Amino acid sequence: MDRCTDASQDRALGFAFWALVALLMLTPVGLARSAWAASDAGSGKAPGTVSAEGVARLERAPEKAHLDLAIVRSAPKAEDALEAAHGALSTLQGALAGTAIPHQFFTRGTHVTPQYRYVQNGPRTLTHYDARLTLEITTEALGALGTLLTVANGAGADTVTGLRYALADPLSHRLEALALATKRARATAQTLAAAADHRLGALLHLEADREGGRPTFPEPMMMRATAEMDAGPSLAPPPLTVEARVQVRYALQP
Repeated sequence: MDRCTDASQDRALGFAFWALVALLMLTPVGLARSAWAASDAGSGKAPGTVSAEGVARLERAPEKAHLDLAIVRSAPKAEDALEAAHGALSTLQGALAGTAIPHQFFTRGTHVTPQYRYVQNGPRTLTHYDARLTLEITTEALGALGTLLTVANGAGADTVTGLRYALADPLSHRLEALALATKRARATAQTLAAAADHRLGALLHLEADREGGRPTFPEPMMMRATAEMDAGPSLAPPPLTVEARVQVRYALQP
């Protein structure tokens, strides 16, 4: 009789133990469901989100130009080549100063390179040295840019290696493009929300792209040929494009 009673008690305790385990396992899920149900009861439906992109491209006339020039002189000795290059540089600076065209002049680098003559199956032979001075001229007188190129080439600048147009205050144009792109992104998100019978809620994410590089003139060899014309030509600069992209994400409200 005692053994039967003990066995019954053991079975009862076992059932109670496993029932408690099952309850503990189901309780978090049940609590989560209850919380979700309470949230749904208060809001009607869990809100979603809407994402959109805004793009703005502003066309602006260039306000300044950067001319990249080079002076190259050759001589049997390195010091003679370098002296000849610096002499040409002085001549160039004087010629530019005489034009009365407002500009800024910078020396960017000096390079002296030995040149060799190569013979098949034989040793190389040093022939001379090339001294190369790289220069930059910055000017806001875009109407006189052709004349400036002609004077520079005639005074000793052997090569025009590049021409870059720029804005005097690029940050102000960038901020204008960002403001416009942000408005367009919001308008797109608002249109999408309205089409889905929702309203825009809180702004959850706002991100702008990184600023791009400066536009460059694509044909430096053509510029060199133009600069060698007898009459100072007028180079019509292309418009510059200031672009901004903005990504947004909003919460949706019923």
